[in-house]
Amino acid sequence: MSVSAHLAGEAQRILRDNDTGRFIKPSPKQYPHQWNWDAALIALGLATFDLERARAEVRTLLEGQWKDGMVPHIVYHDGPSDYFPTPDFWRSERSAAAPSVPTSGLTQPPVLATAVRAIVERDPDQGAALTFLREVYGKLLAWHRWFYAARDPEGSGVVALIHPWESGMDNSTRFTGALARLTPTDVPTFRRRDQQHVAADERPVAGDYERFMYLIGLYRDWRWDPEALFERAPFLIRDAFTTAILHRANEDLLELATSLGEPTEEIAGWLARTRAGYSALWDEAAGLYFDLDLRAGAPVREDTCATFLALYAGLASEAQAARLAEHLRDPDAYAPDARTRFYLPSAAKSSPYFEPRRYWRGPVWLNINWFLVQGLRRYGYAALAERVVNDTLSLVARSGFAEYYDPRDGSPCGARDFSWSAALVLELL
Repeated sequence: MSVSAHLAGEAQRILRDNDTGRFIKPSPKQYPHQWNWDAALIALGLATFDLERARAEVRTLLEGQWKDGMVPHIVYHDGPSDYFPTPDFWRSERSAAAPSVPTSGLTQPPVLATAVRAIVERDPDQGAALTFLREVYGKLLAWHRWFYAARDPEGSGVVALIHPWESGMDNSTRFTGALARLTPTDVPTFRRRDQQHVAADERPVAGDYERFMYLIGLYRDWRWDPEALFERAPFLIRDAFTTAILHRANEDLLELATSLGEPTEEIAGWLARTRAGYSALWDEAAGLYFDLDLRAGAPVREDTCATFLALYAGLASEAQAARLAEHLRDPDAYAPDARTRFYLPSAAKSSPYFEPRRYWRGPVWLNINWFLVQGLRRYGYAALAERVVNDTLSLVARSGFAEYYDPRDGSPCGARDFSWSAALVLELL
């Protein structure tokens, strides 16, 4: 059996083993509920071999959609478990927009429309595909509309985060400064459980985790009201990463709308707004995209993998793309050298905060590699894209389907038998 065939078989096995019957868990132990962007990426991988199961994953995630359109970052279909935060910690029922199923009060990067487009286009039965699309299209549109209303009410074209968890890159070095400025008071009582199945040195440090809880405590007291959150949140960052994923998802949503004969003007307006506003995040001297900390009134000058999502979204000019590709090839930043062997560290090696095994502060993540491959191909950097593909498959072949990997030696970190790692290997193959 070839290496590719073995990896594909193992990837499918992991997705089957993590299937609860209603949704696919991100991993067997660490993450027992349904996560938003995990579900979208899992559906993408499922669509390579089981379209009906891919459609079911999308439907199940959308059961947690709020009445105002938000799709939350965790849906607790089966109630509490040994995972923290527990469903009741969020107190999401304080919002009139909350659904009947318990969920978190935050969202995550909107990959779902991109996954739905793949599911629809891969279906040989286009009648069935369009039936599914009609079922979910309005919900996707409502979620994207919510992003602009709740996270960009000023019309900048760049959506803001109210919590690091909304980025999906929870513990990224780009949030270090904004978190450090917070002084937690009246922190809700909590007991961490994320270190039961994963080593403590691979998880967020205690001070940052306390600040995560502090923010949730504030927001639940404000009844998860979007207007109050945007006006009062002490953590508010216009995010290059989430905005790029939303922009790409809007491109896909536009195609889906066209195939249904639905109006496209609103989506086209979002695309134009982001193309105009995203350019403000570019730093010409650094040759990078930086977030904007709205509370500090200054760019977040932290060099992380988030800068490369402009390629995935097609938001970089050809000259900017060339600068980003040059940065990728720089061994002092991201390129493999004597210190690191694999693409793509989640933070630049030159960062004073770089930690090669700690959650989002240096390890390699397969979803980031997948985004990067799509972006490099989009701009014609085929050889560099192929290098990232080869590194990704090599990591999995040597260390299994881990949540993330140490870029120095490829050793596994975080949870094992991780579902989106399996799904994205199927995509890359």
